[in-house]
Amino acid sequence: MMKTIADSASDAALVRPLRLAPGQALHLPVRPGTGLQVTAGALRVRTPMRWLAGTACVQPFQRLGEGEGLFLEDGGWVAVQAAAGGGEGPVLVVERARP
Repeated sequence: MMKTIADSASDAALVRPLRLAPGQALHLPVRPGTGLQVTAGALRVRTPMRWLAGTACVQPFQRLGEGEGLFLEDGGWVAVQAAAGGGEGPVLVVERARP
């Protein structure tokens, strides 16, 4: 059985399991310190927008495969998209408890 980021989350953390069909995309708001983990398939994640030197706005992305995770230091909106051609891709979203 795969160890997930939800296994080590505190009881007060919010764990949201999501299922995305192949090619399906979802935009969701996240708080700073949120973790994402792909439990099957592959995912493309566009992280919250960032300003570079106060002049340019960028929205970096990362590709995550099965078992890989991502810790988001900044809050904001993220876009997650399941890889086309695969089966349904379960994703775990773990948010820290509010102080």
